[in-house]
Amino acid sequence: MIKMAEDFFRKLFNIVINKSCPYYPCHFDGQTCIWCFCPFYPCEDQELGKYIERKDGSKVWSCENCWWIHREDVACEVLKEILKLVKDKDIDEMIEILKDHKLMLEIKEKVKERVR
Repeated sequence: MIKMAEDFFRKLFNIVINKSCPYYPCHFDGQTCIWCFCPFYPCEDQELGKYIERKDGSKVWSCENCWWIHREDVACEVLKEILKLVKDKDIDEMIEILKDHKLMLEIKEKVKERVR
């Protein structure tokens, strides 16, 4: 294997399952880390999380007990859906698509229907 390919795969594998992360596993052992930062946050899906109270009394969405996006089958399906939208875009356009919360939640529901 050439060095450039090896470097690429090291980076890729660190994203997929980053066991060197100080927070791993943040949800469950063997989780997929592709979506370390969930593209649906806050999803407000009561099956996946809940609002909790901060020390100052304000509320924040907690994904602490969410396992769904970290399952390999779900993570890959979400990635497929997002790649369909961004395949012909430049990086800035890709990021703008990810910022479209309504669109991301539509993807979540689509994947959730297919992958239980």
